[in-house]
Amino acid sequence: MDFEKMGGHNAAVRGYILRMLVKGYHNALAVRRISNSLVRDRLVSDPDIWEPLKYLYDMGFIEFTNKKITPDTAYREDGVARLTTKGVRFIEGGGDPESGIDL
Repeated sequence: MDFEKMGGHNAAVRGYILRMLVKGYHNALAVRRISNSLVRDRLVSDPDIWEPLKYLYDMGFIEFTNKKITPDTAYREDGVARLTTKGVRFIEGGGDPESGIDL
């Protein structure tokens, strides 16, 4: 896969995660549930989705309900991710093509 296709695929995975969180109770879902859906829909092959979670976390769009959970440990420790206010505003605004997230 070339660089542009890989970037587009990563943006699609990040957008999928944000769209799933919007549908969750209080904009939150278990990371394992998100991961299982990504694997089921064949968007990822490895259920440990720390890379897109870290990107969204670093952008300030998501946080974890337990402050001890990090993007690196969220899958192993059954973390729950939720949208931040910034994440909700990003989605409501239709996103930004330069953000690396394909809504």
